[in-house]
Amino acid sequence: MLRSFRQVFKSNRTPMAAVMLVVLLGLVAYLAPSGAGVTSDTVVARVYGREVLMRDLAEKMQELYQRYGKQASPEALKPFVQSQALRDLTNQKLMEELAERHHVVVTDDEVGARLRAFLRQYPMLLDTNGNLKSTTDLKQIFQETGFNPAMQERSLRSELLRTKLVQQAALQVPLDETWLAQENRLKNEKVAFQQATLAVDPATVADPGDATLQPFYKAGGERFLSPPRRIIQYVAVDRAAFSKDLQVEAAALKATYDARKSDYIEFKARHILFKAEGEVPMQEATAKAQLLRQRLLKGQDFAKAAEELSEDPSAKGNGGDLGWFNAAKGVKPFSEAAATLKPGEISQPVRTVYGIHLIKLEGRREKTLEDMKPQLTKEISEGRFATRAQERLEQIRKRANGGDLAAAARSLGSPAQLSQPFSNEPSAQAEGLPELPQLAGEAFRLKVGEVSKPMALGDRYLLFRVQGELPEAVPPFKEVRAKVLASYRLEEARRQAVAKAQEALKVGGLQAVGPVTDQAAAPLAGLRDLVAHPGIRKALLDTPVGQTTPVLWAQDGKLWVARITSREPAPALSFATRRSLIQDVQTAEAQKLLSAELQALDQQGRLRPGFSSFWGHFGGIYVNASTVQVPVEE
Repeated sequence: MLRSFRQVFKSNRTPMAAVMLVVLLGLVAYLAPSGAGVTSDTVVARVYGREVLMRDLAEKMQELYQRYGKQASPEALKPFVQSQALRDLTNQKLMEELAERHHVVVTDDEVGARLRAFLRQYPMLLDTNGNLKSTTDLKQIFQETGFNPAMQERSLRSELLRTKLVQQAALQVPLDETWLAQENRLKNEKVAFQQATLAVDPATVADPGDATLQPFYKAGGERFLSPPRRIIQYVAVDRAAFSKDLQVEAAALKATYDARKSDYIEFKARHILFKAEGEVPMQEATAKAQLLRQRLLKGQDFAKAAEELSEDPSAKGNGGDLGWFNAAKGVKPFSEAAATLKPGEISQPVRTVYGIHLIKLEGRREKTLEDMKPQLTKEISEGRFATRAQERLEQIRKRANGGDLAAAARSLGSPAQLSQPFSNEPSAQAEGLPELPQLAGEAFRLKVGEVSKPMALGDRYLLFRVQGELPEAVPPFKEVRAKVLASYRLEEARRQAVAKAQEALKVGGLQAVGPVTDQAAAPLAGLRDLVAHPGIRKALLDTPVGQTTPVLWAQDGKLWVARITSREPAPALSFATRRSLIQDVQTAEAQKLLSAELQALDQQGRLRPGFSSFWGHFGGIYVNASTVQVPVEE
């Protein structure tokens, strides 16, 4: 409804103004954030009128957790996963907005066809006729395997949407004959050459002193312009502040161990599998398993029976031996059945997505409290530190009540400090703040005077208040002398390198410039890192055989020069190869255009982040910071 209403407003802006005012007043109660607790329907973000709900964020985070596997604990990954999930969901909404603007539609029928094709790749989901099993059977398999069809459907819909946008944009790429001929040469013309590089070392250039640097600084103009810089007042707490509280008692270790005891249990077992899919085959397999179980209970050798009868290929040669496995990581019905057995016992027939199993338990072991003590001690201690640190910083935050942090911090034994001015650039540094790359974005997102939430950064937690902002300006020479010197050294080193290379080429050829490497005859398109540089690409295409290219600066900062040794022209394009090349070039350019449009849409939307403003609902990008626990990209 809101999207349709927005379209009407866009097309009837003037005559609808009065109506909009009335309706907008009526919508405020519905759209404005309330003080109620966060629920699955809570709006986490709104992207051009498209809402991202808490349930969407939770599902996306779960998907990312599954992708990252067991690399780290969920709690350790949470800040990264939450931020990435929110970014992915925002990008998806941006793509939906772009599709609407370009009148691109993906139908449910298209998504359904893609989903069915995807599911047909898995034999366990097919019946004996090669068709997808019944909805009931599929649902059971999905539950046992943890597969989420709704999540896959959303992924396929997004993939289709992007494909259609790229296809539409590709048709608008104005590919002329000159461009096509160059792409044909890059892809099919084989060029062989020798190349030499010369590294530049600015450190070899001596400091010339202020008499030389100051004129260089004055002539540099905006080269030394510093972007807006901010100063923050921050409070940092590390483990040393809570050393006594972080000591883990024996009782806490035992309680944690007992609560997770099932995670530390391992089984050693053999199994016999009768493969089956569908109700009738399952019933038949169950009957066969029950008959075999009776013979096994009377003394038939389990390992030998597994060799002869099991339909699990891995059973051949090992008597169905599964070795030791963790109960928590196995297929649920199988692990649950194994857990009820005593060593030497044989289970009743057990049904899983693979068919019917008979299980013989041969051993059971569990890691003792002593085995797990180092790991549990670390986990409990880190958990306590996180809790204590956040509690203290939250107390400081509340006591300061949006004002100066110094008094509140001092009263709780954690002094506040002022940072050096820093910019929101990747290379920005500030003494005493090694975590600056992680917090700079949040420091510039907040307004001057605002206080952050407690943040986990490296080995400590920080709370900060944006103390002030210095405007964009060229700082006094003394403040940026180090930057001026670095710039002077680089420029002088590059000038000397060019002169050296040009002189060397006159005297001794490529060998006199630097180490020479031979590039065998091959299409230039395969040398991606090299031909990504437009100057080098043009030089390799235009320089005649036997001649040397101009001296150029490569992307790695080294001086580069080459001598062409052979050139095999690209074959003339046939109708088929011409059409294929046109499609490849237009698709590649369309993907660049799409990325640029999405980036522009993102930047435009973030200029209107207000939740309560009209554009915050319909034309901007709003992130509800109160619902997320990590800084979000703005």
